[in-house]
Amino acid sequence: MRVVVVGAKKVGKTAILQQLSCYKDITNQAYQPTIDDTYQIQVNPDAANDRPKEILVFHDTAGISDYGPVELRRPYIQVADAFILVYSVVDHESFNRMDLLKKFIEKQFGKDKKEVPIIVLGNMTDLTGRRVDSEFALNWASKERVKLYETTATNRDSLVEIATFLASRYFHPTKESKFSLTKKLKPEKSNTQIVMDF
Repeated sequence: MRVVVVGAKKVGKTAILQQLSCYKDITNQAYQPTIDDTYQIQVNPDAANDRPKEILVFHDTAGISDYGPVELRRPYIQVADAFILVYSVVDHESFNRMDLLKKFIEKQFGKDKKEVPIIVLGNMTDLTGRRVDSEFALNWASKERVKLYETTATNRDSLVEIATFLASRYFHPTKESKFSLTKKLKPEKSNTQIVMDF
């Protein structure tokens, strides 16, 4: 599964992926802009079942600009099985840019009539000076029909939960029942008659 991780500059995309894939906390290191990087993790399926390995490949992207149009390079759109959109809870403008990113992605995939999972991460919950209210973000996520997590790159357990959720949706999608409570059944036309002998 290929997951493209996008968001504004300095929201912690690389720190999240370093913690998730390398068990490395880089949150106290000086900021270094990312151009493009790839991380890979293996999600351990239930050992009792003989399932194949489930591998998630995360594409870490350069932060989008703080102004102007929001766009993603075409190769990211082409390879993505899912997107993780990241914003910082201490920077409201990063939330606005993430919202524009979501609209851009949906527009690109709408052309192909393809649906792609989008997960939104509100990062840096461990910092003071919150600018994006949790309730505001949750209402937005509900309206936009996306899964929202608030997390910090210092907490690996919460990041593993997100990766596990993505893997379960991709590798083990829930199958919809063919039985519908709202679908009206058409009466069958038959030439045979029912004969009852008593």
